[in-house]
Amino acid sequence: MTRSIICATALIFLTLFTHAQTEDKFVESRPTFIGITLDYGSLLKHAPSLREIPDAYPSGIGIDWSKLLLTQRAWDFCSCFPKVGVNLSYWSFDNPDVLGNGVIAMGYVEPYFRTQKRTNLFFRMGIGGAYLTQPFDAITNPLNESYSTDLSFALLVGLGINYRLNEKLNLRFSANYNHTSNGGVSTPNKGLNFPSLSVGVNSSFEDVVFPNLKKIGKRQPPDDKDRIYVAHFSGWSNAAVGDKDKFYVFGFTGKYSRWIGGRSALTGGTELIFDFSRREQIKLDNADASFVQAAALVGHEFWLGRVTFSQELGIYYFNDYRINDDVYQRYGLNYHFKNNLFFGFNLKAHRHIADFFDLRIGYKF
Repeated sequence: MTRSIICATALIFLTLFTHAQTEDKFVESRPTFIGITLDYGSLLKHAPSLREIPDAYPSGIGIDWSKLLLTQRAWDFCSCFPKVGVNLSYWSFDNPDVLGNGVIAMGYVEPYFRTQKRTNLFFRMGIGGAYLTQPFDAITNPLNESYSTDLSFALLVGLGINYRLNEKLNLRFSANYNHTSNGGVSTPNKGLNFPSLSVGVNSSFEDVVFPNLKKIGKRQPPDDKDRIYVAHFSGWSNAAVGDKDKFYVFGFTGKYSRWIGGRSALTGGTELIFDFSRREQIKLDNADASFVQAAALVGHEFWLGRVTFSQELGIYYFNDYRINDDVYQRYGLNYHFKNNLFFGFNLKAHRHIADFFDLRIGYKF
């Protein structure tokens, strides 16, 4: 499933970059930035076997290189000006004997909003690879069930604030969700999942002048202020039940979205979830219950051209076998084609515990 998420993220990355290369309608520029970031996080123990490891608080330092795409097509595509770049970071996972340390190299897309203001908003989506120093070994390192290979995939999503000190220098603060996994190449592979807070500074090689938004066109209300979505999703649960640590999850969802202004829309809907880790747990407990779950969803969406970024709160109205909270969160990213089809991925979590990632395909009415 991790590889599917990487493929989906890479396609969105390439689409954003491709749409940013086009003929000039105003004076375009692509200034270069370099920067440094400091991160501090908390490792999630999302499986029972990981709870034997003491609490860990990863910290990292990274260097950053990027291009800011001040182009007409970038604005037309997402009503924003994105950065595309690479980040190389060193991480200490706060438990060198079990979890070791890591080096993560990542490419990313980082759309910026409110660029005419001194304080900008951005979100980051990145994919890459990680080198990790202390993989699982049945004899020398049996506690590390998070990873069993030196090399892993790496994913990141984040949301932050950028403050422009002057035309070159910027301060930034962000909240990120970090994930590493070897994609099922070797087990155990429960993954490293760690939300983190990041502070950083970056500078461009030249003064950055943002295009006049009145000149390039004011955002108009969308033609379709109301949207209805239906989708199918599939993924792999993070749960470990018995001697198994990989379970298929699938489901169906439908929701209504209503534009309320700017890039924002409010959403409401429902979803049906078939998580086979729950079915296994019910069998082990000799319980007579259904493993199916159904929930109502309410939330918010950013409409960013062909891309939507959603944050939702789920409340179960059918949860026959209660082994977790009745409320959960969902965070999603979708890309919409011209024929009303869309694809994307989504994270479901109960508070700070990641439940599963899913890949989804759907239709917008």
